[in-house]
Amino acid sequence: MNQNSLLIKGGDVLAADGTLRRADVLVREGCIEEVAPNLEVSDVNVIHASGKMISPGLINSHYHSNENFNPGLYEGLPLDLWFVHSHQVTRTAPMSAEAIYTRTLLGAVAMLRSGTTAVVDFVFEAPEITAATLEPIIRAYRDVGLRATVLLGAADLHYLSSLDIDSADRGAASTEFTPPTVDRIIGVAREAVQEWHEPEGMIGIGLGPSAPQRCSLALLTATMEMARQEGLVWQTHVQETRTQAVTARRWQHRSFIDLLSQAKLLGPEATLVHTVWIDDDDRALMAASGTSAVHCPYSNLRLGDGIANLPALLRAGVNVGLGTDGRGCDETLDMLELIRLTGLLHKIHGLPPEDWLTAHQAFAMATSAGSRCAGHGDALGRIEPGARADIVLLRKDTLTFTPLHNPVRQLVFGATSRDVHSVIVDGRVVVDGGEVVGVDIPRLLADASRYAADDVLSTDTNTERLEGAVRRMFDGAEAAEHHVNAYIG
Repeated sequence: MNQNSLLIKGGDVLAADGTLRRADVLVREGCIEEVAPNLEVSDVNVIHASGKMISPGLINSHYHSNENFNPGLYEGLPLDLWFVHSHQVTRTAPMSAEAIYTRTLLGAVAMLRSGTTAVVDFVFEAPEITAATLEPIIRAYRDVGLRATVLLGAADLHYLSSLDIDSADRGAASTEFTPPTVDRIIGVAREAVQEWHEPEGMIGIGLGPSAPQRCSLALLTATMEMARQEGLVWQTHVQETRTQAVTARRWQHRSFIDLLSQAKLLGPEATLVHTVWIDDDDRALMAASGTSAVHCPYSNLRLGDGIANLPALLRAGVNVGLGTDGRGCDETLDMLELIRLTGLLHKIHGLPPEDWLTAHQAFAMATSAGSRCAGHGDALGRIEPGARADIVLLRKDTLTFTPLHNPVRQLVFGATSRDVHSVIVDGRVVVDGGEVVGVDIPRLLADASRYAADDVLSTDTNTERLEGAVRRMFDGAEAAEHHVNAYIG
């Protein structure tokens, strides 16, 4: 009997139109084969789902597992200053394989418990990603059973080179680690694809050039060429902050999205993360090229970035997924919490009520739209024949769903991880009764605390000179004029 084949009986399937219908779900070899009432099959495991809502699994379209030891470390730091610490730009050696494995597993457990079944992990590894640092990440995802698209986050410029700082401050870059070359980054990417990439499978490899200002045009172009040749996800951070938007205008006399468009780096392979400080011209370029976006409102609020105009992105026709970002700026990694925030936050844009973001739209961003951001097309985010069996069983006998009037609205505006009973990924039960299967949680927590103390806090030094240079740049950019305003007030 195939362990990735099962029959989910007696539950209520959450259909694409947001309604519930009583049906059984037959899964064979990790794929949904049939959805119909009263199925009788003798050669598969049976899960009795009476009293449960059968929902598509949630997809976290942007996340950094390298931040999993960082919750609570920083407050009151805008992104440009926060980055110096969270990405350890002065570090000279990577964490041990055991620490990286534990770090990855810690975040995976948190996501699974709240109904996340797939994640796009944009991994930064100080001082650089190698096959040796990727191996424990892949192993952790395989062990816990979370579907993952692992992006090789990379930059070939010093961090200070990405900022519009005064020439007198440029010497502070000498305290940073030396970034890898384009050839080295592409070499590691090719090795990773050959070793671990599974098209339409549990593990995907992709390219993550950090941001247009942190990467040479040669790196942006080389990674996109490889993504197109190999069919890989390509993701970069774009105009998350006011300083980035101001820098783009000062350096390029246009936005970074316009720069990417002119370089032919937009398209269905590309996903732009954050897109907070952009205008209608930028959104039109994204829509016309089929470029996706990832909305990260929790981290944008946490770091004071501003609020992206999500309704404008959707009106333009851009596919938009949702991302928690890393634990350094979203401690919970809870997609249910993130969907709720998204559904509420975007009623503040002053639009007529009939144009407000709906619960159904917010839920689609975390399911079907996220499937495209993760490189899976329409294979995830739906309970239909032909889709991969990434499924969440939610308890209906809870305060959240009692009385039950509208399942999607109540899920978006009320559901918490306490409502999650079971999580199935690729037909394998990975959460049962709210607990992650096969993970010794007390040991995981003890290991994580030990490695965090040894590997994170002990390396957060030698940053004073960098911080001074970055703060002076930040203050100057905040005082500069810019035609977009993503702040409130």
